[in-house]
Amino acid sequence: MNPHVLLKDPKQIEAIESIRRVDEKGYLYHMVCNYDYYDLPDMFKAIISAGCSTFVTKNLDGDVLFVRNYDYSHYKNNDRVHNPRTGLNMIVEGYNPKAKYKSLGCGDAYWIDFKNGSYAQGMADDGVTDLSGFVLCPYLCMDGMNEAGLAISILALPVKADWKEIPYDTYEERLNPNKENLFLEKPGEVPDPYWFTVSYNSIAVNKADKKAWIADMETIETKKEGKTTYLHPIVMRMALDNCASVEEAVSLFDNVNVKGAMPGADYHIMVADKSGRSRLIEWLGDEMVVTDINHATNHYVAREDKFFPDGCGRDEMLKAGLFRTRKKGMREDFVENLIRLVIQDPTNGADRGKTQYSCIYNLTKKTLRIYSFGDMSKYWDYKLQ
Repeated sequence: MNPHVLLKDPKQIEAIESIRRVDEKGYLYHMVCNYDYYDLPDMFKAIISAGCSTFVTKNLDGDVLFVRNYDYSHYKNNDRVHNPRTGLNMIVEGYNPKAKYKSLGCGDAYWIDFKNGSYAQGMADDGVTDLSGFVLCPYLCMDGMNEAGLAISILALPVKADWKEIPYDTYEERLNPNKENLFLEKPGEVPDPYWFTVSYNSIAVNKADKKAWIADMETIETKKEGKTTYLHPIVMRMALDNCASVEEAVSLFDNVNVKGAMPGADYHIMVADKSGRSRLIEWLGDEMVVTDINHATNHYVAREDKFFPDGCGRDEMLKAGLFRTRKKGMREDFVENLIRLVIQDPTNGADRGKTQYSCIYNLTKKTLRIYSFGDMSKYWDYKLQ
């Protein structure tokens, strides 16, 4: 049993001691959260600081399915030689006594200490690591479903870079080998603010001109007067705990401000319910825009996205697969094949987009099927009790 020395509340301790490994390699765990996670000590709240694909369809029996790839490799801490996979996923059963509905979701526990990458493969049952920070897992769910049949997922969006010129002779000391940096070759060439793989503090270099730049990015947030501001995953948790329909979730989103967890972080949120309705929520400036759509990846839908001038290939594949089955529903093996088609290979060299897990929520039967790191030959089933 791992230690949890920072916890005193018996319900929080019970939740931590419920953690069990699901897979063989230590990337996927399960925990039962029956404590009041809306009342956590400030020391834990301060820790909270999330490329994906999702779609909504029906199977041939008419069950509503909410399907999702969570693609985020935490590339900054990848060991590219020995183990290019990073991530620690938690299946979270939410039974908060203050919540209106029970829930079942998938969390990314790596975010608890994403700067250092300390929450990694196998540590949740290594017998040594203190797991006190895992009380945050209900807030780290990247997707989920509640007993009323509402489902939700978050998808990252690229953010424009503001390239600031820096002294050329300092760029080498600023280079981070685990970040994507841009090396230009043509005289007069300058970095593109819409370069897709840019991230906060990426470096761009033009050796021909002996110039260098560092990427600055704004913190994305809405600032409507008189409304409380929350990070996107916390708003998602509020919806899972309290909303039974798409309309209720949209109303909740419209009554709060949202804020990215760090500079350069922006997101949109897909929400669906057991009726089969689905909506994509985006924030443009201070305005929330709701789009009636049944699929999404990592580009804006409500406005032009200059990062994807030719469209997103994964999105086009989802759109084609859903169009062909829109009238009678989709066979469940086709559902699995469609999400497999847009998996981003966890063993490839594209550090930004590696699929950590894939899941299929049945909003009619309240079940979850989850696959780990692109391996569709093995899965685990859960049912919301």
